[in-house]
Amino acid sequence: MNTAKIKIWLFETQNALIRAHIKRKFLGKSDWHLVYVGNDYSGYWYPKNLLDSKGTIWGVGLGLDSSFEKELLERGYTVLGFEPETKCFEVSRQQLNSPKSRIFNFGLWDKTGLFRYTGDNISIIDIFQRGDYRDSHLDIQSLWDVAQELSLESNQYPRVLRMNIEGAEREILLRFVQEPLPFEVVIFQAEFLFHLPFKLFRKRIRAIRELNGILEGIKKVGWKLEGLNRNQITLLKTTMNK
Repeated sequence: MNTAKIKIWLFETQNALIRAHIKRKFLGKSDWHLVYVGNDYSGYWYPKNLLDSKGTIWGVGLGLDSSFEKELLERGYTVLGFEPETKCFEVSRQQLNSPKSRIFNFGLWDKTGLFRYTGDNISIIDIFQRGDYRDSHLDIQSLWDVAQELSLESNQYPRVLRMNIEGAEREILLRFVQEPLPFEVVIFQAEFLFHLPFKLFRKRIRAIRELNGILEGIKKVGWKLEGLNRNQITLLKTTMNK
């Protein structure tokens, strides 16, 4: 086994152990059945009973493929998409072209600002932690401010928050525990933990503790872990009608 394969094995083994810990602690028995919606690039596990509910999905971080949102759009959902990178925004706008969709050329986080962008790497983690970049910027706005501006409470039920934002979900989730918003489904890629290199052991330990705290806190405000598949976590409001 060469060095690269050993590193991959260590990385995957660490993640497998973390997933096992989270499932053992937070994933109980459930009557909800999750099905995979989308493709390999843009697919997520979603409650089968809600597929044709014609709710509203907030797609945060659309990237170059919005197959998950597109399938729900075709099933009658309204889509609000948020993508700060210009090329991805244009692709998303074409893919989700419909009277029932609105695509915004800014990202969502727990705060508002313009953040430097390389043009090569759209990882929010890198953008917010490093500095030496070109003059181009990404427009990022507070999820809480935008929720008020777009009248989240009046959005069609069930309201879905889907996040794939390169680790920036961490700050949103930490604030969400303290200031919950009226979504019924929250789906996110826990990249602030599962994408950390295996050598960053201390950061991984801290991220595990943070995710534990998020899941414990979210439970106290009426949410439950319903799915953990690889890096993706699905949360449902405990008052959801099945």
